[in-house]
Amino acid sequence: MVTPSTRDRDRIQQAIAWARDDKPAYSGLLQLLEGLYLLQAAVKATLRLPAPTLDPVTVRAGRQAGFPMVQRWELPVDLDAAETVLEGVERHIPADNALLKAAHRELTRAARAGGDERAEVWSGFLRDEGESWTQWADPEDLDPATLIFLARSCLKPSLEKGAEDLLSRFPLEKDWDRGYCPVCGSLPSLLLVEGEGARKASCSWCASTWPIPRLMCPACDSRDHASLGYLYVEAEPHCHVQYCESCGMYFKQIDVRERLYTPLTALEEMTTLHLDLLAQRAGWRQPPSPSPIVYGRREPDAETRDPV
Repeated sequence: MVTPSTRDRDRIQQAIAWARDDKPAYSGLLQLLEGLYLLQAAVKATLRLPAPTLDPVTVRAGRQAGFPMVQRWELPVDLDAAETVLEGVERHIPADNALLKAAHRELTRAARAGGDERAEVWSGFLRDEGESWTQWADPEDLDPATLIFLARSCLKPSLEKGAEDLLSRFPLEKDWDRGYCPVCGSLPSLLLVEGEGARKASCSWCASTWPIPRLMCPACDSRDHASLGYLYVEAEPHCHVQYCESCGMYFKQIDVRERLYTPLTALEEMTTLHLDLLAQRAGWRQPPSPSPIVYGRREPDAETRDPV
């Protein structure tokens, strides 16, 4: 049985304990997330992944031109590690979450196929191939958002580890001011305000972080203050929704300057689903995970819509 490091365990459990006290409405979800995050941290600590072949000159030139280091699907993935998460998370699924139980059952069955079929199952979740999963599962029995959330939760340790390895080889320079991830070209899942008011983005795909200007839309790169606005939650003055009139999309932003502990970004994303509801009721669209600037225009993927 894999176990996380003491440091990771303490950080995760501290953040979960704070969320239980501060956001009781999410108590049912926190049961799942605590088990999932501890399992992901433990699996990630065991990974030894092959490094993508890159050289410093190419990386430097690409960054200057606004290119990420790799495409999303080029990050190395350990399928055994993904299936360790899949097996371990089952005991943390709430008994009343029928959608997640169904997704777990079908993904487990498909992953056990072995050989090329097994690899194709996981590849579909890496390459954003629409509803590729309908080839091995009955769409009437599954919720797409739940299935994608589960599959990418299993792949997350590899994606994060691969990105960390790349950034250790090619540290981010201060001149990267794009709204998409310098590693994989994905949009942020969350924006954080830290320190003296600097803003940091957290990648929706590989969890890399990078500084971005306070006045910009990560999706379309608009920096026109007249087109950017905010929605506020009166009871949560540190929580905002930044919307962009140019592209119609929004991003959640959390001010963590008064936090007494390091925030767990994945948890912050999941315990601010009420901000998504606020923004969408106001007519703003949730952005896709792949940046439209890097990967072209597409509809937001199901991963970002009511995941559990």
